[in-house]
Amino acid sequence: MSLLIDGHNLIGVLPSIELGDPDDEGQLLARLRAYHGFSGKAMIVFFDSGDLPGSADHLSLPGVQVRFARRPQTADDLIVAFLRKSPQPGQHAVVTNDRELGGRARQLGASVMSARDFAAKMSSAGRPVVARAAEQTPSPRDPAFADLYTNFLAAEKDAARFDGGPAHSFEWWQERLYGEDTTLAENAVHWLRRFAERSRALPLLLDALTHPQARVRAAAALALGEMGAAAAVESLAASLQRDTSSLVREASAQALGKLATPAALAALQMALTDPKRNVRKTATAMLARSKPKRV
Repeated sequence: MSLLIDGHNLIGVLPSIELGDPDDEGQLLARLRAYHGFSGKAMIVFFDSGDLPGSADHLSLPGVQVRFARRPQTADDLIVAFLRKSPQPGQHAVVTNDRELGGRARQLGASVMSARDFAAKMSSAGRPVVARAAEQTPSPRDPAFADLYTNFLAAEKDAARFDGGPAHSFEWWQERLYGEDTTLAENAVHWLRRFAERSRALPLLLDALTHPQARVRAAAALALGEMGAAAAVESLAASLQRDTSSLVREASAQALGKLATPAALAALQMALTDPKRNVRKTATAMLARSKPKRV
């Protein structure tokens, strides 16, 4: 799910940025890029016409896009126009405290997050994550811990899990990924890995690393490793370091070991001090696999 951010509205609730500052937009973008590095969340920031130097294209970076309104349009108008053109507005959340904009966004099918709640998420992004109360974290005695990767591959090969394979559309499985049924969401990860075009599957699997349920996050991590998705290294490293579920951290270590980029190996080195033995064991095995074999 991507975030559509009402830029100046968000600035108004941040404690150390003032709307009158000459570089208020620049300060906000710097914070959002840092937050993207922690969360992997894709964001589009909409501003009213302002004085920030540089074009929107110049300021946009992967993960944090920038859009400026041209008078007489407002940022609110741009957000509404974006949602109207979106084939799936339900896959977007609008970040704003503006009640009118929030109402218009909900009418178009988007969800709404208050700017204050999002500001709190940004401020806590670098702190240790508190366990999610509603999460169904598997027990360390779960058989999945015995051989997580083997179980994942077995699930992928089980065509019955996909109700007859690729008969359902991409859109159908995308909805299942964001639905309330954890099993179907996990199956959606496997389907996206096996049948979807890489360019369409990759953003959804990256987003699934933040799914409320640990089983789905773990499956997404392993799927990204199987895909050889080097673009996922930063997000997987964040999961390995910060996810509250050791099952997800173990899966992230498996995936990073398969990707084996310098950044992935650095993340695995850090995981050697993880409080859970299974995570340490997996990180050690993945690092050993990456070392050149002696002849």
